[in-house]
Amino acid sequence: MHVNEVQKIHVQIGQVKTGQAGQSLHAILGSCIGLGLLNPAAGLYGLAHCLLSKSPGTTDAISGRHVDQALLSLQSLMDLSGKELRKIQAIVVGGANMTMPADTEPDRLVGSINARSAYRALREAGVRNIYEDVGGMQGRQVTINCTTGEFTVASIPRLGVKS
Repeated sequence: MHVNEVQKIHVQIGQVKTGQAGQSLHAILGSCIGLGLLNPAAGLYGLAHCLLSKSPGTTDAISGRHVDQALLSLQSLMDLSGKELRKIQAIVVGGANMTMPADTEPDRLVGSINARSAYRALREAGVRNIYEDVGGMQGRQVTINCTTGEFTVASIPRLGVKS
């Protein structure tokens, strides 16, 4: 790897990954939630690609399949606890309506349920959510640059669907 090259880490469905300087975390999201934790002071960042909202029971396993388990997994991988959590910044991205008619009640949409679950989990953990881009009818790509701490979110256009 050359000095200026950045190692791209792709976070697939159900995965939780961390990155540091010289790396970037990426996920492509539809109704799934991208839950990112940013710890600029430590130069450590995490991203989970969550398929569902609530697990049947949280464990010590590292998993991003469910939002609640993903947050615990990120905390474990990033070695975060009580007081440190209050210094962490979070981003919540995704939660689009990818499969149902546009006029479907939001409470029935998997993406809306996932987003609400992420907000609740962050609030209960005492983590401050600094950015959200959820809902709508288009997917998103999220990138966290682990060298600068900056993140970007880009919409992924769908044919035949207006944003």
